[in-house]
Amino acid sequence: MLYLFQGERVILWIASLLLMSISLYGFFGRLRPTWVYFVLFNLLVLISVELGARSAVKLFFPNKEVSLARRAAWTYDELRRMTGHPFLQFNGVPSRTGEIYRVLKPGGRGDEETENLSTFNNFGFVGRDFAYAKPPGVIRIAALGASTTADGYPAMLEEYINATVAAQSNRFEVMNFGQGYWTSAHVLVNFVLNVIDFAPDFIIIHQAANDEHARASEAEFRGDYSHYLKVFQPPRIIDKYILRVSVPYRALKFYLNPNPEWMFVEAASQIRRKEPERALNARELGVFRRNIETIIEVASARQIKVVLTTMPHSTDERYPGLYLHHIDQFNELLRSIAANNDRLLFVDLDKLMTGKVNHLFRDGVHVNDTGNRMKAEYLGKRIIDDEERALPKAP
Repeated sequence: MLYLFQGERVILWIASLLLMSISLYGFFGRLRPTWVYFVLFNLLVLISVELGARSAVKLFFPNKEVSLARRAAWTYDELRRMTGHPFLQFNGVPSRTGEIYRVLKPGGRGDEETENLSTFNNFGFVGRDFAYAKPPGVIRIAALGASTTADGYPAMLEEYINATVAAQSNRFEVMNFGQGYWTSAHVLVNFVLNVIDFAPDFIIIHQAANDEHARASEAEFRGDYSHYLKVFQPPRIIDKYILRVSVPYRALKFYLNPNPEWMFVEAASQIRRKEPERALNARELGVFRRNIETIIEVASARQIKVVLTTMPHSTDERYPGLYLHHIDQFNELLRSIAANNDRLLFVDLDKLMTGKVNHLFRDGVHVNDTGNRMKAEYLGKRIIDDEERALPKAP
């Protein structure tokens, strides 16, 4: 159900020649026939089971064919879409379409949405390719954040703003710099080392999740999150070759364990440890504040307007209350930052959406396309209003 890479073709030819040699050796009487027959019979049984399982999938379960093939794809380093980065821990492989790591949601469930196939651009971010040079007449907006940014609202924001101000000479360009799993530390580093080189006119900070996983004791906690994050390294998959070649084994394996550890970005980037079950303390909240305020200060120094948002979330009882309480803590902190900085464009998405549109949430914080479009409209209206105020008044 999958193609073979060059190294696997070599192994396949070697195995075939070896099997042929053993068969010829046994046929000409150098081995006891009973031993040869026993080996060949068992080999025939294994091949029959494998071919039978593949035929059954093709004939009776065609809807499972793609998912089974994609599960095998997880074992190929050549198909991984995430790669290590010297400063950002990891980023997307530029211009690659394929499987990506999944993110483990609270409660131990995998994020099925991260399995959707999309193409990273030439810089390893979601969406069309980026160019450093900004065309004349373009107002550039850089969207910063994690998975709630990467999953789609920036493209909808660009569409909404350009459709709303179609009569104006300026065109808006929205660049999606979001990456799933990133904390405010990742977003800060990405802004300083990547985003400012594109000379954005606006940045949107949409970040109030993921940092909560850095909770730790006072003695263990580090402001650079080195107590929580590690050098990005894909985990070892002991049975990866069996998973690749055997459909029945693969089906049974994922039936018994639908979410093996090696499928998740946590295993590749996070130190294995137990997070304390408590609210965020002042030290932990202080690091988050420092990261967000540093982005704002650097942006302001470069005459970049900042749009700061809170994070809306579901109030559905299915999602862990403590996890959502952490987001409430971050949201209150973001409101205090906005209250102390009158240069910010503040959009309180939490107040606008939380508890009012639960049906739009795919989980505790991620929304569907309708929810992303709602975010885009709220943000677009705020940016358009600011641009209209900046226009010279008619005499």
